[in-house]
Amino acid sequence: FLDFFAAGKLDFASATSIRFSPEGFERFYQDWEDLKGRLLLRPQSISNSPEVIRRIGCIAMNTPVEFDIYGHANSTCVMGSKMLNGLGGSGDFLRNSRLSIMHSPSVRPKGKDPTAITCLVPMCSHVDQTEHDLDVIVTEQGLADLRGLCPRDRAQEIIQKCAHPVYKPLLEEYYRLALDRCLKKGAAHEPHMLDKAFKMFLNLEEKGTMLIDSW
Repeated sequence: FLDFFAAGKLDFASATSIRFSPEGFERFYQDWEDLKGRLLLRPQSISNSPEVIRRIGCIAMNTPVEFDIYGHANSTCVMGSKMLNGLGGSGDFLRNSRLSIMHSPSVRPKGKDPTAITCLVPMCSHVDQTEHDLDVIVTEQGLADLRGLCPRDRAQEIIQKCAHPVYKPLLEEYYRLALDRCLKKGAAHEPHMLDKAFKMFLNLEEKGTMLIDSW
């Protein structure tokens, strides 16, 4: 936020803590006389209070590790088990804000493969934010507004608007196969194939890419 202050795009900021690189801290203290009246640190019990967040109509924006076709998000654990970071205040803000937004690249690189990892998966390997907490999902491919949509409509909207072109056909096929299988069982509110839902993750472990040959 130091650049925003310097550019005149930010007048005041509130937080529970701040963290900079060594160079950032040096810059922060050099500008202390200007910044000390423009930054307020509050206790978490106030800044993350659900009542305060809801009352002032916050717009919450967070970046997940991954999100799935129904709008659940994983903010903490890579491959379901390896802790990347803590949840922080994302749960408080995404659940109670006026508008909750998750933004993410559609893919991440691994080694020399720029599209080895898709951030949009059939089923999250770990869930921190549920489908009931998220209004909008954004990637560089597009924006999916999920407000008012049933699970099956959400899946189609997310795949069409947010999936990377490399993975979109696979995700579309997964949804079609899951829908067909679940309709035959009379249980298709949120169609899944539990024997295939984590196949992309297994392929990443075995072959270094989530781009599977087929379901």
